[in-house]
Amino acid sequence: MIRLIATDLDDTLLNERAALSPRTQAALDAAMAAGCGITLSSGRMLEAMLPLARSIGVNAPMLLYNGAMLYDHNADEVLYAPRIAYETALGIVKLVEQMGFYIQLYPGKGYFCNEPNDYTRAYARQIHVDFTPVHMPMAQWLEQHPSDMQKMLVIDTPDGADRCQAALREAFPHGACYLKSKAHYLEIAPEGVDKGRSLARLAELLGLEADEVMAFGDGQNDVPMLEYAGAGYAMANSCPEALACTDLIAPPNTEDGVAQVIERYLAEGRLGPLPRSR
Repeated sequence: MIRLIATDLDDTLLNERAALSPRTQAALDAAMAAGCGITLSSGRMLEAMLPLARSIGVNAPMLLYNGAMLYDHNADEVLYAPRIAYETALGIVKLVEQMGFYIQLYPGKGYFCNEPNDYTRAYARQIHVDFTPVHMPMAQWLEQHPSDMQKMLVIDTPDGADRCQAALREAFPHGACYLKSKAHYLEIAPEGVDKGRSLARLAELLGLEADEVMAFGDGQNDVPMLEYAGAGYAMANSCPEALACTDLIAPPNTEDGVAQVIERYLAEGRLGPLPRSR
C-alpha cells in the first residue's frame, strides 16, 4: 500500500507550460482524500515552492533545494537543513567563475547572481521568483557576505554543465555534491544530501517504510529518490540516468503522466492513509 507520494516539479508534475493541469490537480486531490500524503521534491527554493504547495493543498512536509531542506509549510517549521560550508562554497564559486560558467547562489533566502542574462531571466520566469543581481563576481560578493550556502546552481549548455560537474567532482570531492536537474542545470548541494536520503528521512519521520512510498522524477538529481521509493517512476521524458534506474515508467509530463499513474493506483485500491490517519 502506498501512503506517501513524492514528486518532482519541472518536467514531471508540471506540464510543458510549467503549470499544473486540472487533471493532475484532481488526481492529487483524490489521493489526499484517500488519506495519502503528497510531498513536493524539487531543487526549487522555499519562496518558489510555497505558492504551489498552498495551491495544491500539499499535506506533507516538502523537500526543497534538492533535499537540502525538509520544510513543513503547514507548521512553518524547518525539519532539516544542512548547508555547504562557506570555505567550500567559496572555493567552488571561484573555480566555476575561473572556468567561465554562470552561477547562482542561495544563502537561504532569495537567490543572487552577478549580472542578469538570458539564463537568469528564463529561470526567474520558470519559478516566478525574481533574482537579486550583485554587479560583481559572485566569489567577490561571497567574500564580502560570508555565509554557508543552502545550494548553488550552475547554468550553461548541456556540454558545459557536464564539464563543470566533472571539474567540481575532481576539485571538491568532499563538502558538496553535484547532480543535474536539467541537461543545462548543475545543482550543487551539501555533501551527503540528495532527494533519496531526504525522502528516506521524511518517511522515517512519518513512520513509513520505503515500500509505502511512491516517487516521480525525470532528472539525474531524481535518481536517488526513484531508487529509494518502493514505487519509483521515471517519466517517459526523463534523462537516460533516470530511465535506467527503474523499470517503472510513467507517461510523459505532457500527457499528465503522474495523474495517470495515481488514477490507476486509486482504481486498484493501492493508495492508503498516512500512519497518523489510520
